[in-house]
Amino acid sequence: MNLTLVKKKTHPSIPITPRRMEFSFEGIKHDDYWFDNDPVLTHLLNILSLTFPDGERFFVDSVRALRDQVQDKERQKDISGFIGQEAMHSLEHQAFNDLIANGKYDDIINHALNVTNKLLAGARQYMSKRQQLAATAGLEHFTAILADAILRRPDLVESMDPAVRNLWVWHAIEETEHKAVAFDLYKEVNGNYLERQRLFLSSTVYLIGFSSYFTWQMLKRDKTHRKPLTLAKGLWKGFGYRGVISSIIPAWFTYLKPGFHPWNDDNSALIEEWRKSLPAPKKKSAA
Repeated sequence: MNLTLVKKKTHPSIPITPRRMEFSFEGIKHDDYWFDNDPVLTHLLNILSLTFPDGERFFVDSVRALRDQVQDKERQKDISGFIGQEAMHSLEHQAFNDLIANGKYDDIINHALNVTNKLLAGARQYMSKRQQLAATAGLEHFTAILADAILRRPDLVESMDPAVRNLWVWHAIEETEHKAVAFDLYKEVNGNYLERQRLFLSSTVYLIGFSSYFTWQMLKRDKTHRKPLTLAKGLWKGFGYRGVISSIIPAWFTYLKPGFHPWNDDNSALIEEWRKSLPAPKKKSAA
């Protein structure tokens, strides 16, 4: 009797297409509280946005450095799509970051960027290519679960200023599309579980410390730190029941499972549902 072994499909077949959107952010000023008119949530996401251009260049470099280990043409196509999408994210968020930096937060933002660049430079110098890819896979899990939290919550999207909303929805869609690319490549190069978890946990510590410190600095610049009620409301929206951050904690833990794969949570139906709400891209780009 002949037995045919069929390779189990690990995720849905989703085109990973880079799209240049060229958002204008018309009507937003550098010090507007664009997320639910809340300073805590707005500054937290502003700080995360600051890390995207340099961080995503690091992601691209780590994937590009080891893509030659993959022979499958479809996987190579997905990797090219990943590289192109991350490049577009860097451009769009840089435009948004330039808007935020054009005002009273310049010194805080420069400090945050300097810290980010030093950490990434250290990673490039002292970590192997495989370790850099492991860090990328872990950080991609962060962006994927944050994206999922946004796409599953129309109330969160509606609470964003319309001038900024499309940027975050578009980014969330594309992070969902390519959420398994770095992880699959890491598994391809014989990445091991303990290394993956060690770098994931250290990245978690960095993100918590970095985002907390610089969000607090922005709040101090606004003198919001002297308004306990405002702080309490913002912290509740972020970390309370169904909060933006607290809602992703269960998904964070899934990465620790030995059998984890990003597409174990198949949220692909959200992609087309939300893409209908976006304007047409200015152009498509190839990596």
